[in-house]
Amino acid sequence: MLSTSNKIRIARSISTAILWGRGLFHLPSELTAVRRGVTWSIDLKEGIDLAIYILGGFEVQTLKLYTQLVKEGDVVLDIGANIGAHTLPLAQLVGARGKVFSFEPTAFAFGKQKANIALNPLLAPRISAHQMMLMATSNTKLPDAVYSSWPLETTSDLHLEHHGRLMGTVGAAMSTLDDFVSANGIDRIDFIKLDVDGNESDVLLGAKTTISKHQPNILLELAPYVYKTQPEKFDAILNSLWNVGYEISDVARNRKLPRNPDFVRSIIPAGGGLNVLATCD
Repeated sequence: MLSTSNKIRIARSISTAILWGRGLFHLPSELTAVRRGVTWSIDLKEGIDLAIYILGGFEVQTLKLYTQLVKEGDVVLDIGANIGAHTLPLAQLVGARGKVFSFEPTAFAFGKQKANIALNPLLAPRISAHQMMLMATSNTKLPDAVYSSWPLETTSDLHLEHHGRLMGTVGAAMSTLDDFVSANGIDRIDFIKLDVDGNESDVLLGAKTTISKHQPNILLELAPYVYKTQPEKFDAILNSLWNVGYEISDVARNRKLPRNPDFVRSIIPAGGGLNVLATCD
């Protein structure tokens, strides 16, 4: 299992080669491309965009897993939606009778997400996109910036481990998931994808009523390194789900994880993450 840092290094090399080749023909680094039936606005200097361009999607194994977990007519939440890399494939799966609610706080990624949604008029009606950060309480102060860009360059302003760049949250709203669900009259939630780079425990704290009532399947990435200064928050993610009857399984190995945060932490490589599926029987 490659660490995030190694994945970025590989992506940088590929990006450099592609941009060099395109440069020979005076082609720009930005383009529009169709992948797996979705039209994308691509910037080959961005990590997520490059993955979509080359592989047909971002986190292809996760996209394949969605086909087993998401059915036509489902209501899905994409929390940490970024440019819509999962939002739009999820919208394909829920069909015309389903709905995808997406949440992304940064103006940079949300703007790219809206542009990608607009390029797909058949999928757009199935998506309700929100520039919003979900937190533990509704009176939490909105951070000025959140990591949402993974540029394929080496500069001093990038995170030392995951190489992300902080992007501003101007224009974003703040809410708990419980408040959002109540305010929007959402009476069904079948599936949640949660990937918010260190904010997962806060999202879950603000979603207790929603999770207890709807018991959706939850797919999330566990990355202990983003909790280095607050390891108790990593434990809180796991315990908050175990305590309400969820089982947590390692997606790649299709095995249930023991209810031991230290064990879970021990099987995740340094600087890497583990995709897990939380299910409530």
